[in-house]
Amino acid sequence: MRATVATLKEASVEFEMVWDTADAGFTAIKNAFFQNDPIGLQILDDTGGQGLQADFSITNFSRNEALEEAITVSVTAKVTYSATAPSWIGG
Repeated sequence: MRATVATLKEASVEFEMVWDTADAGFTAIKNAFFQNDPIGLQILDDTGGQGLQADFSITNFSRNEALEEAITVSVTAKVTYSATAPSWIGG
């Protein structure tokens, strides 16, 4: 009989946000991408809800320019190595 335990886990999140240089969250994510710095994020299902809390590396930050709508950016964030281990909060 053999017992198996998963030891490596991988997580990533993809989302879009409005291109707004006056927004502190946008600026923090943009800077994390261009400076190759980790950024702490909580990816929750609702305000005060449950989800993943970890330090992420922003691996994609692509500007989308629609003709009639606001400029947006597509973001991909992947859990990265840090002194703070990823955790599940809530629930």
